[in-house]
Amino acid sequence: MTTQSFPYITDYINEIFDKEKKRFDYRFIRPLFTISFFFVRLVMVPIKFVFHRRAWGYESWLIDSILAFGIKYLASREALQLLIRHVQIEPLLYRYLLSGTPERRDRTAEMLKGIDGDFTINSIQDVLDHGLTICHDDLSYEIFERFDKEAFLENIDFYRKNKPEDIEQFGTKVLEENSKYSLQIFGASNVVIIVVYTITLFADFHTAMRALNSFDSDSLLLWCLKHICADDERAMVDLDFYLQTYSNRSHYNSDSFRSDPNQYLYYHIAFDEFAYELLRNRA
Repeated sequence: MTTQSFPYITDYINEIFDKEKKRFDYRFIRPLFTISFFFVRLVMVPIKFVFHRRAWGYESWLIDSILAFGIKYLASREALQLLIRHVQIEPLLYRYLLSGTPERRDRTAEMLKGIDGDFTINSIQDVLDHGLTICHDDLSYEIFERFDKEAFLENIDFYRKNKPEDIEQFGTKVLEENSKYSLQIFGASNVVIIVVYTITLFADFHTAMRALNSFDSDSLLLWCLKHICADDERAMVDLDFYLQTYSNRSHYNSDSFRSDPNQYLYYHIAFDEFAYELLRNRA
C-alpha cells in the first residue's frame, strides 16, 4: 500500500494515518460501521426528535460507560493515546485563546469540566466519574461564550510572544490500564466512529445535535491562528489547507444526516494537533 505523508499535518498524525490504512479493522470493520451508521441515523434521529428531545438523566453515564469499556478492552494503545491527547490539547488551545482577554480565569481543580479544568486521566474510573464525553463537547460552546474578539486583536502581540501550556502537566496513566487489558482491536478511525455512533444512539436529540457541531470552534481557532501567524508565510500556507470544508466550518451548522463521523479524526483532531505544535514551536 502506498504511503502518503501530508506536508501540512504533523509527523505524529501522518504516522497515525499511515498505520491506520494497514490495520485489519480499518480495512474490513470500518466500512461496516460507516454504512450501518448511515441507516442508524435514518431511524434514530426522527425517533429522538419526537420522543427523546431532552435528556432523561442516564444518557451521559451510559455513553461514558460504553466508552470506558472500549478504552479498557478494545481500543489500541495508539488510538487511546491520540484520543487522550485530543481531550487534553483542546482545552489548552482554548485557554491560550482566552489568555490575553478579560475572560482568562485561574486554573480550577474540577476534573474534565470546563476549559480551566484538570484534564488528567489516570484511570478508566476518571472517565466514568467526570463525564468525559459530553464535557469535552461542551468546551466548543464555552469558548464561544467567553471569547472576546476586540480584546484578542488588541493583545495580538501578547499571543505572538506566548504559547499554550505544556500537555505534559496532565497525567495519562489510563494508558497503562489499556496496555494491560485491551485486545488492541480498534485503531483510531474506528474508535472515533464508535464515539460518534454511541452518542447518536444513546444521547437525547439536543445533546446529539450539539455533539455533531462540537467542532464549530475550529473556525474560531483557525481565525485566531491566521492573525497570530500573519507574519509567518510558511505557517499561513499550511493553514490554508485547514480552510472551511463542506460541513461545519463553511456554514457552521451540520445536520444529523450530512455529518461525517470521519471528520472528527481527519479534520478536527488533526487540526488541533497541528495548531498545538505550531504554537508551541513558533520562534
